Amino acid sequence: MKEYHIINPAAGHGMALDAAKKQASPDAILYITTGVGDARRYLAETLSGLDEDVRVYVWGGDGTIGEAVSGIMDANAAAHAILTACPAGTGNDFVKVFADVPKGTELRLDLLFCGDRYVLNMINIGFDCAVADRMSAWKKKPFIRGSMAYFCAIAEVFFRPLGTPLTICYTDESGKEHTVSGSFLLSAVANGQFCGGGFRGAPTADLSDGTAELIMVDEIPRSRIMSLIGLYRVGKHVDELGQPVAQISDVLRYVRCRRVRISGMKIVCLDGEIVPGEEIDISILPGALRYMV
Repeated sequence: MKEYHIINPAAGHGMALDAAKKQASPDAILYITTGVGDARRYLAETLSGLDEDVRVYVWGGDGTIGEAVSGIMDANAAAHAILTACPAGTGNDFVKVFADVPKGTELRLDLLFCGDRYVLNMINIGFDCAVADRMSAWKKKPFIRGSMAYFCAIAEVFFRPLGTPLTICYTDESGKEHTVSGSFLLSAVANGQFCGGGFRGAPTADLSDGTAELIMVDEIPRSRIMSLIGLYRVGKHVDELGQPVAQISDVLRYVRCRRVRISGMKIVCLDGEIVPGEEIDISILPGALRYMV
């Protein structure tokens, strides 16, 4: 099977390229990205008209993986392109859910679709989005890696004005429509479970169940953020059924949904990439992506 290796040269402090060369087959095509959006463009052009199965290995973080997914979908190549994520970035959140899945397992994964973007892992608005925005600056500093960059960004954002006025309309898994308005500390729409370098924000999310987890946390005092962030980090803010635990049930709504529309923000985080946007309409594409662990 033909192999394409998409390599972010900045990932892993420059070590991703060496790792890809060691694993690639002799006739594999190695493509080194030149900047934001280049992985998507390259795959959209290269895989267009594909009529046989190929493997697409992505050497980078969640942002590069997300770009590759959009490129595959842009090329209408989802039936033939099999994606494999080779985590070489800072957070590597998407792949954490496969820790106990045997290598070589092929799966069909859902995607989140919004506008012209395809999102594999998570969409964040509010506090998490602001942290992801600042995390990109922190991870460029020497000796700041993974979760450390996330904690530094949290400390910075923590002392900024908190709370984002949002209107959130969603369709739950039974088909019933709901509208919620207020000032939110954060909101997230999750296909995968992890964000921010290992925070398990959506512990009941399933990448192949045809739904997404919608997380809404009301604006709360800074003192309470500190007392609850430990629960959020390890995914203990909800129980096994996705019901908020007592410590946070008065300010957390956590629902499984099939469609979400959110308005009122200024920026949105899509698989780690920050984009401007005042409204976002999100739908779920069940089993849209072929993925091999």
